[in-house]
Amino acid sequence: MTKRSYQQDCALAHSADLIGERWTLLLIRDLLVSPRRFNELQKSLKGIGSNLLATRLKELEQDGVIEPYASGDGSRRYRLTVRGRALEPAILGLIRWGYIDGKPGTDNGHHHDDWDLLALKAFFQPGVAADLRLSVQYHGDTLSGWTRIFDGHMTIGLGELDDADLVVQGTVRDLFRGTNEPQLLLSHGTASELDRYMRSFAS
Repeated sequence: MTKRSYQQDCALAHSADLIGERWTLLLIRDLLVSPRRFNELQKSLKGIGSNLLATRLKELEQDGVIEPYASGDGSRRYRLTVRGRALEPAILGLIRWGYIDGKPGTDNGHHHDDWDLLALKAFFQPGVAADLRLSVQYHGDTLSGWTRIFDGHMTIGLGELDDADLVVQGTVRDLFRGTNEPQLLLSHGTASELDRYMRSFAS
């Protein structure tokens, strides 16, 4: 199948040619959180067929956006290349834009709690957290992930940290929307550290 093109001499049209196909931005979203196996991507992208997923992955690999690699356990995973990671500011901007009308988070559709790690990064305020150094582990039934803030920068990932300053027994939604007393979800760390952490994000 020939890949569609706008056939326009324009940088925006060229970008749309590369990442404008259905599911492509969501694939990039998932890989911004963490490298993934094929079946993990298919589970996250509910509704995508295996053939279409394979096609999208092949296209992104050919365009230099992603690359496959063998992980430590021998399984085949996909990760973003340097070129692919350069899309992060645009993706974070689209996430912020998507919250303007307040629709996300209404529990009306398929949702994975690890997506909220990326949403949290979209609302991170480097100026507020310029002198903050803090690692936060989310540990719940539906999310094992983390955020790390260091000198005005934020990184995210899946799995467990050995050196977490704060451990939240729940998800990002649980912490920011689920209770008026977020410290009740804290199993390690102090309430003052948690308050500084939460103030690092735009409301």
